[in-house]
Amino acid sequence: MLHGCGSVAEEIVMPFEDSGFRIIAPDRPGYGFSSQLAAGARGPIGQAAWLESLFDGMGLSRVLLVAHSLGSAAALHLAIRRPDLVRGILLISPCCRPVPFKPFIVLRTAVAPLVGDAVRRHVIGRWPDFFLDKGLRSSSFPNPLPLHLSDLPAGHVVSPTAIQTMADELRAFNRDMTDLPDLPAEIPLSVLFGARDTVIQAPWHIEFLRRRHPSPLVELLPGVGHLPHHVAPELAVQMLRDLAERSESPQIEEPRLHVA
Repeated sequence: MLHGCGSVAEEIVMPFEDSGFRIIAPDRPGYGFSSQLAAGARGPIGQAAWLESLFDGMGLSRVLLVAHSLGSAAALHLAIRRPDLVRGILLISPCCRPVPFKPFIVLRTAVAPLVGDAVRRHVIGRWPDFFLDKGLRSSSFPNPLPLHLSDLPAGHVVSPTAIQTMADELRAFNRDMTDLPDLPAEIPLSVLFGARDTVIQAPWHIEFLRRRHPSPLVELLPGVGHLPHHVAPELAVQMLRDLAERSESPQIEEPRLHVA
């Protein structure tokens, strides 16, 4: 399981804790307790190479890969790079298509020359709970913030290293995703999206995935924002179980969009 930008492993695991699956959920490089990758390798392509090394080092193959938001970009590159490692993919609110410019004023200030280090350490670092709560509420909108997300360790989620990592992977994102090859047709792909996601636009990324995979199965939830796995955890778990069944006997299916 791969968490999104500005998050940690605990967040994506929460809705799946009682699913019955064996879960491996690393903090992606630069987040939580994981060290950063080299400065030029913090985008999706570099993270896919890191995942390949992680899987090979753990002796893993044919894994069901679950990824949220920007973590989806690394998941897709891994599936293309090493399809033998991936049994099926469940993407949750996937950010995978190059996106138009966004100002991200706070983040840009936090990594700006001269002042960035002071902002990271003495502003955001002094009030991590405030900044984490602000980010979670923005992601959850228009849904109420799930209470269990208050258990996330704010000091790790918005640490100075994590903030720098956020900026570096966002800078590399469009470059790494512009020429994404087609996904292997034999790897089943499921997508869970909130129709009222204000962090990223569902139609923009769904269209991108449909051009690169012959039969994605898409669940689009009306009235739901960027955290559908927390708003509808039962559906997320069921989609993972269905994906596991489909991956046992993969076959090309007709693309499907279901609006719940």
